[in-house]
Amino acid sequence: MQSKNPSKVAGTAQRAEKTPVSNTSQGKAKFTAGSDETKPLFFFKPNEPFGEFCQWYPATFTVSKADMSTVVGHPIDPADPEGWQPIYFHCAEQFMMYCKAGCFHDMETQRRIMAINDAKEQKRLGRATRGFDAAVWDKIKSDVVVLGNINKFSQNKDLRTLLLSTGKRPLAEAASEDRVWGIGFTEKEASSHSDQSRWGENRLGKALMEVRERLASELVDE
Repeated sequence: MQSKNPSKVAGTAQRAEKTPVSNTSQGKAKFTAGSDETKPLFFFKPNEPFGEFCQWYPATFTVSKADMSTVVGHPIDPADPEGWQPIYFHCAEQFMMYCKAGCFHDMETQRRIMAINDAKEQKRLGRATRGFDAAVWDKIKSDVVVLGNINKFSQNKDLRTLLLSTGKRPLAEAASEDRVWGIGFTEKEASSHSDQSRWGENRLGKALMEVRERLASELVDE
């Protein structure tokens, strides 16, 4: 069902079941935690090793509207300007695309993004945001991804443990066709040479490393 009231957007999407961390990632994380911490750890698709770091990986978490409003610079939901209601998300991609549409006051696209659970379709909808301005989005998009992932990993214990188990290893999204969020190479291509100056921006990897550092700092403070 789809609600015409944007303040009830969160309730229109069915709550996703938590997907357990794969045994492959758990075992590999334990092995790599004590290895060379200068060696990059690659990830890409959600069903591959360390796919938990992918934006499309299914993991339920909530984010307050107030926090989202702070990042985008105005109320993310005009019907709830004070941001009292948190929103449930099924994956980090859904969160990112919701904020992208909200950044440009495209409430209809926000509603449609929250009405489906398919990450690929959520991305397609986000790309069609009305009034989109790349210069505006570029200023906040990394902060948006950090906010989504700090909630994703802090609210899912297994995911938090996995991320922290990577130590200080560089995290790199091995997306051969994405030089903004990824490195612009597959893992095999990137591993065949050591010249990381050829890599793309790897914004997702950098966002995850920031999240990891913040979570590690919280452990120290406890």
